[in-house]
Amino acid sequence: MDLIFALFVYPGLIPTLLLTVLFSVVVSQRRLVLPPDIIKAILSTDGLGAVISIILAISAMIYMPWPFNNAYSNVAGPLLMWAALEAAFLLPSLIAQTSSSPMVVRGAARSLQIGLAGRIVIWCAFGALYWANQQWSWQIVPAIVLAWVAGLLALPAAVGVGMFRNDTALTGIITTGLNISTVALMQIAADVRATALVVMITSSLIPVEIGNEVVRLIGIVIITVVSMVLMRVMIRNQPFVTLAAALRWCWWRAFPPAVFALVYLQFFAA
Repeated sequence: MDLIFALFVYPGLIPTLLLTVLFSVVVSQRRLVLPPDIIKAILSTDGLGAVISIILAISAMIYMPWPFNNAYSNVAGPLLMWAALEAAFLLPSLIAQTSSSPMVVRGAARSLQIGLAGRIVIWCAFGALYWANQQWSWQIVPAIVLAWVAGLLALPAAVGVGMFRNDTALTGIITTGLNISTVALMQIAADVRATALVVMITSSLIPVEIGNEVVRLIGIVIITVVSMVLMRVMIRNQPFVTLAAALRWCWWRAFPPAVFALVYLQFFAA
């Protein structure tokens, strides 16, 4: 019963929908548009992949350390969350790789490489936050800040927004040849996946040891909003980057703070 409530009410469906609308407006700078013909969209291969991706992303939300979340498991939760999120991101890219359009394949290949590099950094940052939450003390706050910085730097690449997006003839357009209903559904799925990845970081920033669950919930919402605003500021007016430049961004800008956070915890964690 706890799992069903978590999936369809809190922290699954309702928070995901609200935060996805926020992400769409703040970061993606677009208004979510429902598919004009949802049935036609779902019956297409790309549309069905988008629906499955949305379900997987929402499922990942219930395995995050939300307050009042009885479905969360400190041991199995992170592993299930990782599996659901990775499947949610990989499925659309793998479907696009089977397209007969060279432009779609090029865009999917670029998106897959950049997204995977960004998510590797984010998983390292999450690992540091998960470690910090197991043995909380004030002296590990620098590691938490470093992990947050790494996550913020890697998130645009991981979710494909700003200078990392694929919507030009140069980068390849992953939605080439699709009808408007399928494209709308895929855009919704992209924002849902991105929202889940942002919340994975922000929900882990506030230690579980804080006894007041209401305070933790308010803190998570505030940090999530702040993180989205900072993401928008970071990617605003930035030109498109090449694949090589995007990978350098992930490995030479975003990855070092995550490594420093893990090293710091190794020496200073209680």
